[in-house]
Amino acid sequence: MTTPRTLAAAIESNDNSFNLVRLVAALLVVLYHAGVHRIVAPGPDPLSALLPPTADIGALAVDVFFVLSGLFITQSWMRDPDLPRFIARRVTRLVPGLFVCLALTTIVAVIFFSAEGIAGLADPAPWRYIFNGAMLHWLVYIIPPAELALPKVLGGAPLNGSLWTVYWEGRMYVMVALIGFAAILPMRRWMMAMSLILAVAAFQFPTVLAGYVWEARLWTLFLSGMLLQTLAAHVRFGPRQFIVACVLLALNSTRWLDLEHQALTVFGVNLVCITLALWVGSSQMLRWRHLQRHDYSYAIYIYHWPVMIMLKNVLPPSGIWTMLAATLAIVLPLSVFSWHFVEAPALAYVRAALKRRRAIAAAAA
Repeated sequence: MTTPRTLAAAIESNDNSFNLVRLVAALLVVLYHAGVHRIVAPGPDPLSALLPPTADIGALAVDVFFVLSGLFITQSWMRDPDLPRFIARRVTRLVPGLFVCLALTTIVAVIFFSAEGIAGLADPAPWRYIFNGAMLHWLVYIIPPAELALPKVLGGAPLNGSLWTVYWEGRMYVMVALIGFAAILPMRRWMMAMSLILAVAAFQFPTVLAGYVWEARLWTLFLSGMLLQTLAAHVRFGPRQFIVACVLLALNSTRWLDLEHQALTVFGVNLVCITLALWVGSSQMLRWRHLQRHDYSYAIYIYHWPVMIMLKNVLPPSGIWTMLAATLAIVLPLSVFSWHFVEAPALAYVRAALKRRRAIAAAAA
């Protein structure tokens, strides 16, 4: 059996499969919501039906996203521990694509799914919704419900119920910046120590940072990714690690069946899924260079909910597969548009601007 390469070798290379993992995770979230929003007999999708009450496929996919986010966002800080440049890169990754998504989907929803039609765009409420959403509601903990929906549009349903995780993501970017900026040890050791301390604090001292970042599940998964980044030169993920994770899940289930009358635990299922994701991501399984260079997962994630709830209002009675197919038929082209015409150009512009500034600063030194 070939020894897998280290996690560091994989993430420093363009020849990895992490974009494939992100794409699959985004599509699994769409599958989960297709079950929730289908018109006929709403309920769990076929994969989630195997997991209750422990988890669902949407939650597991989001968990994978947060581990990968912790891994790569920490890498970004450790490569260039400069606060203004870090902020510029992180804002550019989230905000332009989100702004265009909110603007496009809100305008369509107001015009076609409200009694006022196009006249509804004269109301400040849709524009306030777009602006506040694109600004991640300034990362406040409690977002007023009025800012998440428009009463006269789609019956007052939330226009984009998937964005709650993006708000948490933004808060965790802030935490990485604060942790890194406060470093009093060599950066790798500091980030390792803080990821361990904060992971323990998440459960032992739940009032610490309460009201800002304390979504314990997602926060500890993000911190796990941060810890993995500090150990990346020494850890490998392959079939052996995946088999061990499956065995641990099986061993865990023998006792859990007696206690809870169900076999799966949140920790066990997450361990298996995240180990599989890191194995696949670290591998050179993905030979399609186009997908290695282009990440469509973010746009799929932020567009699918509003598209789905609008389809729910126009489709005839239909099940999960019709809802899934109809949603993807619209969302996949939107994701290609978003990446190639919004996200990637914005990132390229900021990278070039930061490079110019560094060159000017170096010349002046």
